[in-house]
Amino acid sequence: MADLEGLLQRYRSLVPSVIESVLGGKRILVVTHIDADGLCSGSVVFSALMRKGANATLRTVPDLDPKTVTDLAAQNYDLYIFVDLASTLISEIEAALGGRYLVIDHHEISEADLGNRAVVNAWAFGCDGGKEACSSAMAYFFAVALDPANTDLSTLAVVGALADRQDSGPGRSLTGLNRVALEAAQRRGLLSVSNDLMFTGRETRPVHEAVALTSNPFLKGLTGSKDAVLALLHQSGLELKDGGAWRTISSLSDDEKRRLTETIAGALGAERGATEALASLFGEVYTLHFEDPFTPLRDAREFGTLLNSCGRMGVPSIGVSVCLGDRSSALKGAMKTLSEYRSGINKALDAVTSDPARIEQHGRLVLVKGEGVVDEKLLGPVISILTGSPAFKDKVVVGSASSRGDALKISSRVGDLYDGSVNLGLIMRESAEEAEGVGGGHAMAAGAKIPSSKAESFSRAVAARVGG
Repeated sequence: MADLEGLLQRYRSLVPSVIESVLGGKRILVVTHIDADGLCSGSVVFSALMRKGANATLRTVPDLDPKTVTDLAAQNYDLYIFVDLASTLISEIEAALGGRYLVIDHHEISEADLGNRAVVNAWAFGCDGGKEACSSAMAYFFAVALDPANTDLSTLAVVGALADRQDSGPGRSLTGLNRVALEAAQRRGLLSVSNDLMFTGRETRPVHEAVALTSNPFLKGLTGSKDAVLALLHQSGLELKDGGAWRTISSLSDDEKRRLTETIAGALGAERGATEALASLFGEVYTLHFEDPFTPLRDAREFGTLLNSCGRMGVPSIGVSVCLGDRSSALKGAMKTLSEYRSGINKALDAVTSDPARIEQHGRLVLVKGEGVVDEKLLGPVISILTGSPAFKDKVVVGSASSRGDALKISSRVGDLYDGSVNLGLIMRESAEEAEGVGGGHAMAAGAKIPSSKAESFSRAVAARVGG
């Protein structure tokens, strides 16, 4: 059970020294990851500091390694706050920075480092950091400890949790500390929660586009194909326009939503896992009241997807600007990036799924070979989408893509219906070490980087641990 009071007490014990640094005009560097959870959590910490008048800078990094730590230390900031990363590099950070740092994170960490007073990690407070407490939620409670008025930052905690796929409770709901942040946002009237169809673009896109954009779950033959969906829905007799305007999912009546679901069920037919895929289309929907209904920011899940696109496509600064409130040029740039991101993912999925040689099944293990057709920046989303497809929801899916320096980027996920016991963070770390690479992550989602020449030995090592 989450120890919220223990977490808040830890933050309260750290706040006086942070405030002292702020009031003393000390230079503070906030370092965060480029994924949506990183962008949200880094923005939450940065916003809370700036509201206190801090001399602070926010920087995003795709990965944190010993060399990056050394480079950051050479810049001689007075205080470094690492968010959504660093839990596996505590000794290196301590050696480089002495007592000039704070780590706020949710990734698994060693028992020895859990006792470090400069490390605030979800696992130390009775939370599964992969399901119940994203870094954005951890950052939110830091912000509230710094100033109770910061409860408006709770929406970013919700967005970060959803983007990190922590909606693992009943009906795709948030649990643990993520739920506490969600309830704070509800109390302030910032968002509402309802049970409904969870198609992407449910409030902003024509019905057929919303269905085609939905990738969690992956709807074989429909995801990524607007024309196919449009033809299918025309055959169903569903009214797709109101006058001359396209209707959205949210404008459909309950009977129409039922007919839409039945139509999709018919299209999926006897596809393995189709029943579970359809069931997962219903769940908790989080609507942000103060966002424009005609932008991806209105739905908290879509907000997270937009931020992930910024990180994956190499423009995390645009995502940060959106998190900090820019609804003009930054939002326009982010929406353009999101369009390119979705196009890239659709092309990669088509290339992988249309070539049987690229997907190997070994029992409960699925190996996806994306070399040459999947950009390494898009590998994680592609593997997540495949894992959510009916065919692979009960599997462990491990994908690879070419990376710089004759290396392979590895991404792995566990399907929601997988019935075994597996810790991908440990499997990726150990298998990568055997293949002269590095790896790690969460129990349900992890990654690695290995030399291309070690691909086969890495695959054998993973198979031995998964049971493929």
